[in-house]
Amino acid sequence: MENNALRDRIFADNEHEEIPDSFVCCVCLDLLYKPIVLSCGHICCFWCVYNSMNCLRESQCPVCRHQYYHFPTVCQMLHFLLLKIYSVPYKRREEQTLEEEKKSGFYSPQFDPETCESQAKFGHSGIPFSSSIVNLKSNSCNVGTSECMEQSGSTTHERDEGTVYSNGEPDIVGTPAKRKKLPQEDISLQQKLSVADVTCTMCKQLLFHPVVLNCGHVYCQTCVVNTDDDMLRCQVCQSPHPSRFPKVCLELDHFLEEQFPEEYRQRRDAIELKQIKVKLETPSCSLDKGNKGENIDWWSDPDSKVHIGVGCDFCGMFPIIGDRYRCADCTEKMGFDLCGDCYATRSKLPGRFNQQHTSEHKFNLEQSNIIHNIMLRLATAQLGDTSISVGEIASDSPTMFDDEEDNHSDSETTN
Repeated sequence: MENNALRDRIFADNEHEEIPDSFVCCVCLDLLYKPIVLSCGHICCFWCVYNSMNCLRESQCPVCRHQYYHFPTVCQMLHFLLLKIYSVPYKRREEQTLEEEKKSGFYSPQFDPETCESQAKFGHSGIPFSSSIVNLKSNSCNVGTSECMEQSGSTTHERDEGTVYSNGEPDIVGTPAKRKKLPQEDISLQQKLSVADVTCTMCKQLLFHPVVLNCGHVYCQTCVVNTDDDMLRCQVCQSPHPSRFPKVCLELDHFLEEQFPEEYRQRRDAIELKQIKVKLETPSCSLDKGNKGENIDWWSDPDSKVHIGVGCDFCGMFPIIGDRYRCADCTEKMGFDLCGDCYATRSKLPGRFNQQHTSEHKFNLEQSNIIHNIMLRLATAQLGDTSISVGEIASDSPTMFDDEEDNHSDSETTN
C-alpha cells in the first residue's frame, strides 16, 4: 500500500512538472507531441501543423508567417527526447490523442524506440498492437492524420569509432558521444539523457546549430552541404528538401547548450578551429521575419491541375499540383496518394500516415475536380481570402474521406 501511495505521489508530481517554453507548442499551448520543425526553425505539434495548413496554397508558420509548401515529417529525434524527459506528460498526451483517434478512425503510425524507425504496426481493426506507441494530440487540435517516414539510425546510434584526429587536433565533429545525465534529482534510469540521443545524422556527434530537413532528419548546420545547384537532399534517406536551406532550430540549439555545456563548447571550438564557414543565407529562425515564399501561379491558371485538400504521402506537397496517383490497393480510411515526381521516382519510404502501402500496390491516375476548383477559386476571390484550413474543408465536406461516395475526394490523403 505504501509503495502504491508513493508511486501515485511521484506520478502526480511528474504530471504537474513544469514544461519550459522551448517545448510548448505555440498553437495548442501544451507539451509538444510528435514535433515538426518547419523550415523556418520553429517547432509545433504534428496535428497542430497539419490542421493549420492551407489546403489551397502555401501555408504559413504560426509564429513568423514564413511560408512553406510541403508538410514536414515528424522529427523522431525530438519525439524520443521529449518522451525521455517528460514521460508522464507525454503519456497523458498519448491517452488524449488515442481517444480522439478512436472516434475519427484515423491512427498515427508508431515509432519503434529500439531502432528509431517508424513502423506502421496496426491490426486490421486499426488499433495499435503495442501500448508503447506514442500517438498524441492536443485537445485544441482537430483530429487529422499523422505521418512517418523511415529514418534508420537517426537518433539512437552511438559512434562505434573514436573521433578522427589530425595532427593531434580534434576533427570538426568534436568529441565522441558520451553518456551524460540531466541535471535533475531522482531521475529514473529510463529518463537518462545522453549525447547519443541528440547526435547529428551525418557526423554522429553532438548537434551544433541543428537544422531539420523536410524528411525529419537532423544535421549540424555545417554538415549539410548543398552540392552544385541541385535541390538539397538528405544523405540518409535521399529525400529531397524542397525550397530553401533550412534555418537553425534555436530552441533545440539552446537546449543542447544548457544540457551539455562542455560537449557543446568542444563542438564550437572544433568548428572554429577548422574555420568552417556557415552560409550567410541560412540565418536562424529568430533572425528571419518571414518571406513571401514561392510564387505559385496555379491559382490564376484555370487549366492547372490542383488537387485541393490532397497531399503527397512521400514528399508532403500540399496540395498536389499536377498529376496525382492514387493507390488502388490501400484499404485504409485514409488513402494513399503521390504527386507526379514521387510516383516517377518510386521512393521506397513509407507514407506519412498509417497506411499499409507496399511497393507491390498499383496506382491509378486521378483527375482533379475541375468544378470543385472553380467554385473554390470564385468563393475565395469574392471573400478576398484563400486561407482555408484542412479542418474547414473536412468539416464542410463530410463525404470527402469516403472512397465509395466520391472517388475523387480531395482530402482523403491530406498531409
